[in-house]
Amino acid sequence: MKENQIPQIAVSANASLFLYLKERIGDRKSKVEAYCDLLDKASKRFVSRFLRNKDYEIGTNQCHVTITDLAAEWHWHRATVRSYLERMEAFGLIQKITLPKSIVITIPESMSLSELKEEFSSLESSESEAQILDND
Repeated sequence: MKENQIPQIAVSANASLFLYLKERIGDRKSKVEAYCDLLDKASKRFVSRFLRNKDYEIGTNQCHVTITDLAAEWHWHRATVRSYLERMEAFGLIQKITLPKSIVITIPESMSLSELKEEFSSLESSESEAQILDND
């Protein structure tokens, strides 16, 4: 193996790890929050409102979005969203199908979307409850 090549390893992670890694910078979403948003969209088979009239069938663990919509929602530049999605694809966490003016994102089956989403939601609600109790 060449010195500049990094071996790929599989890492098992759950929502509590993502919550731990989550950083908050104003309204701007962190990379972890953006990934969790993609997981959520794919589990719901989300289709951007501007693309609902398009003739493309969404499959399981897929979402149909635009770079502009993601940039607005995440408070990122469009170029940042594009490079982020390319990097996530390089890591094997998503698969992209680039269409004119939109992207279909697929989360690989091995991610166990529904379990991760449920755990993430329950952890977020318990985190919110803890913050409320801390404020009292």
